[in-house]
Formats: sequence, structure tokens, C-alpha cells
Amino acid sequence: MSVVETAARPRVTVFMPVYNRERTLRAAIDSVLGQTYGDFELLLVDDGSKDSSVDIVRSYSDPRVRLVVHEQNQGIPKTRNHGLELARGELLAILDSDDVANRRRLACQVEFLDRNPDIAAVGSWLTKIDARGRTRGFMVRPTHPDDVRAHILFVSCFKNPAMTARTDVLRRYGYREQFVYCQDIDLWGRISEQHRLANIPRFLTRYRSGGESRRDEALAFRMKMMAARGQLATFGVRFDDEDLARHVKLRNVSGLAPDTEFVDWCEDWLVRLLEQNARTRSYPEPYLTHAATERWLLVAMRALGCRAVPLRRILRAPLRRHAAACLARRAGRAVHDAPPALASLVA
Repeated sequence: MSVVETAARPRVTVFMPVYNRERTLRAAIDSVLGQTYGDFELLLVDDGSKDSSVDIVRSYSDPRVRLVVHEQNQGIPKTRNHGLELARGELLAILDSDDVANRRRLACQVEFLDRNPDIAAVGSWLTKIDARGRTRGFMVRPTHPDDVRAHILFVSCFKNPAMTARTDVLRRYGYREQFVYCQDIDLWGRISEQHRLANIPRFLTRYRSGGESRRDEALAFRMKMMAARGQLATFGVRFDDEDLARHVKLRNVSGLAPDTEFVDWCEDWLVRLLEQNARTRSYPEPYLTHAATERWLLVAMRALGCRAVPLRRILRAPLRRHAAACLARRAGRAVHDAPPALASLVA
């Protein structure tokens, strides 16, 4: 492998794993080198690319650019762990080689972590872009650490290319190499058990969605089950394989067409989780109750839309008594998080 070193120890390492990204790599690199915050190194680990990715990196003369090349492909978990080993910054910002960082991303996230020493890592909201860089939507996630902690049981609260973390924390946990997919779900779920995590309510990263369109969906589902199994086992709730598979499906309600059996299970399961939390206090309240009620409301609305259950059935559900408070809190959170003009959210 070849290494290009920079002289001084930087405050931040921006880590970018690379594999056959000649079409998007230059835009990703330029977005980092154009940051308003300058005390960083850009560490690129090329995982045996067969295209011109390495030549593109070597065309940059900026001394902050540092390149490491794997002669053979090692896979994304090993590549990410190698980046953690090589990082010299106190903080590590992640950006994938097909994504784009907004100009003030590092400035915003470094300032946030400096002001909040109890926070181990911070992400942000994301703008979804297509292959041509055109905006195709937005990804909004919980921001407050307690809200994040509660929601992480039900949704993926972070995307790796939006994260900036304390390097020593990342090194202690690392990426588990059995996770061919879903490394971020597993990593941030484990870190959240002992550390506080947050999101900044600004669109600081442009995320190219659909990058894993050719992935093995059956294998990805098994990876999600493996991550969920770890979370639920640590929580201490009793579950079987059917509960586990349904819990993973509950994390992606947009793809559900719930029938009566699933609605019955969902109501029982969410109540069991809340009862377990009353015993263990593993997740902050009332945040977990609100997160569970949000899941139930989403499932209920989809079930009603599919005409799988009648309205009177939904109105008898145990979680209905939390619905009004949940909706009011969600509306209040949206007002608190979002400034009046959408443009002001883009750093």
C-alpha cells in the first residue's frame, strides 16, 4: 500500500472509503476541500478499485489529502476499520465517495461537539440526490439525544456519511466485519447503549440514495435481524424469531401492507416493549412511549388504507391513549427543529 502523509496533526480526520467511484469521487473530494473549517486531513482508503479512482485522488496536490491503497479488495467493514486505525484527528467525520458535504458541515459539527462534550457523535439531516446530483427528497431524523436513543430501537437514526464522532469512541466499538450490509445500524445501536448521540437539524450532507441497488436484499434483511437481535437481547425483552422478523419489518413501515394478524402482533409487541422499559429503564421516557406510539400510528394508518382492519378496531388499541400527546409533541418538535425558510436549513 502507498501512503501520502500530511505534516501536522489535524483536529479532524475526514474519512472517505473508496471503491470504483470515478464518476462521483471528484465531487466528493471537492466538497471536503471546500469546507469553511480548515483544520482537517482528508483520509481516503481505496479498497482495490479497478477504475481510475486512485488516479483521481493522486491528481490533487492539496497537502491535506492522504491516500492509502489496498492492493486487493477487503470489503467495506475492514476498510472502515482500517480508516479508524489510520485516523489522526481527535474527531472523525465520515463521508462516502459518492456523497457531497455542504460547505459548513465540519464547522457546524465541530462547534456542536465542542459545545456538548457529553455527546459522542453527531449527525445531521440529509438531502437525497440522484446519480446526476439532482435533489430527490430529504431525510429528517430525531435530533435530541433522548429522542435519538428512544427512536433507535425502531428506525435508523443515522447515516454514516453524515456523522462526525469522537475518534476514540469509534475505535472502541469499531465496525463488526460480519455486517456486510447495515454496518451503521449495528454500530450506532451499540454505541447508543453507553453514549449520547444527536443530530443537527440542518441538511449538511447530500446523500446519493440507491447506491446499493444491486445488493442482496435477503442477506441485508438477515443483517438487520442480527443487529435487531443484539438490541433486543441487551434490552432484555423476551422474543422469538417471528417477533424478530416482524420487528425488522416494523422498522420500515413504508414497505408494509399490514393485515389483522400483524396489527394484533404490533399492538402486543409495543406494549411488551414499554412494559419491559418500565422495569429496566433502558430507554428515556416519555420518549420511548412516543416513539412506540408513532410506530403504532404508522401501522394503523397503513392498515386502514389497506382496509385490513376497521376503524373501531384501531380505536380500541391500548396505545390510542398516547396518540394525541404523541402527535402534539411531533408537531411541536417539527416547529422547534425547523426554521421558517427551508433555505436556512442548508449550511
